[in-house]
Amino acid sequence: MRAIQRLDDETRQLHAELEAEHMVLLEATEVSHYQRYLTRAYGFVSPIERSLLDTPGLSDFVDSRRLRKSELIEHDLQTTGLKPLEVQSIPQCMWIPWFDDPHTAIGWAYVVERNTLAFAHLFRHLANVLPGEAAFASSYLKVYAGVSSDMWRSFCDGVDAVGASQRQVDMMVAGAVSAFRNLRRWRNTLDGKNLSNPHNEVVAETSAQPPVVEHLVALAEVASEES
Repeated sequence: MRAIQRLDDETRQLHAELEAEHMVLLEATEVSHYQRYLTRAYGFVSPIERSLLDTPGLSDFVDSRRLRKSELIEHDLQTTGLKPLEVQSIPQCMWIPWFDDPHTAIGWAYVVERNTLAFAHLFRHLANVLPGEAAFASSYLKVYAGVSSDMWRSFCDGVDAVGASQRQVDMMVAGAVSAFRNLRRWRNTLDGKNLSNPHNEVVAETSAQPPVVEHLVALAEVASEES
């Protein structure tokens, strides 16, 4: 079995985490809604890309030019009206690890790359509801415009190349599962929900949604105690 097939099969139930973020944009009707989608994406993608770019050996299997999507999100946020300082102040997910090997790293990259498969659909919605933003502030959604199938195929080739042994594929799957679960944790944080249990199932919602930054600090303290 190809490594990419195992990644798909063993994370299939977790793909809904990406679909939940897609709904944030598919429900958008105003610029502020689109900015919300972009800030959520930026807070997750940016720290992942930093870790991926610092991973030894990953560039042998994944073109480092793929790992610049956060720069496109920055561009789109500024085009929609945010100032550079406001973009720099966007909270970012604090649970992204540094990777010691390309196998775990490519599992995390899988989540970011798989997300791009929905971009054509998301862009069409944006073009319908916010044509101005679609024209000038959608470089993130258009990152692989016209070549998305080719880009996904080349990424899958890289996955297969790095997964030469059963153990290496196991490491990739573990990395992808961790990425999906941390995406859920990040989404729960932004939506003002309580910390999930060790199996990452949502326990309950808070009655009020605290400011994102304060909630991130509280979660960091809890995570520190757990570790």
